[in-house]
Formats: sequence, structure tokens, C-alpha cells
Amino acid sequence: MKPLQLSTYLLTLYGFLLLGQAYYSSSQVYLAFAIFTLILAYFVGRENRTAVKVALIYAGITLFVSILSLMYGKLGMAVDAVIGFFIIHDILSYIEMVYKEEKED
Repeated sequence: MKPLQLSTYLLTLYGFLLLGQAYYSSSQVYLAFAIFTLILAYFVGRENRTAVKVALIYAGITLFVSILSLMYGKLGMAVDAVIGFFIIHDILSYIEMVYKEEKED
């Protein structure tokens, strides 16, 4: 599997979920985050290092907020928590692979 392919797909999925939420609630904030997430997915797919760092931070914040929402009782946030967890896992494995390659050189 190509590096960061899973993260790209999950960020795209998350962007489309946010687009649906923006349409459902008529919120400009959800629309802004949906566009940001889709742009981030594009640049993560191109393996831009800055975008990968931003995506790692963004997924971490999303995971944290999702877990807090789960503790509050919103069971629908479990999907966001799982998506955030797998994005973080994929990005960290990519960083480990890049670190090993740079260490060998």
C-alpha cells in the first residue's frame, strides 16, 4: 500500500462528512472545515511535509474532541474518533518510515 494512502482517503471521507453536516445544519463553520479538510487531504496525498504535520495535529485535535464528546454521551462521535485514530496511526507509520530512510542515508 502506498504511504499515506489511507490518510488521504480518510481525510477525504471526513471532508465529505463535514460537507453533509454543513448542508444539513446550514452552517458556514462546517463548510469552512470541510473545505480545509479536503484541501489537506489533497496535499497529504502529494506527501507535502507541512501538510502531513498539519494533518497530524488536526487529527489529534479531532480525536481529542471526539473522545470528549463520547464521554459526554454523543455516540455519533465514535465515527470521528475512529477516523482520527486511523489517520494518526497512518501518519505516524509514514513518519517512522521516512525517519528510517533518512537515517540510512
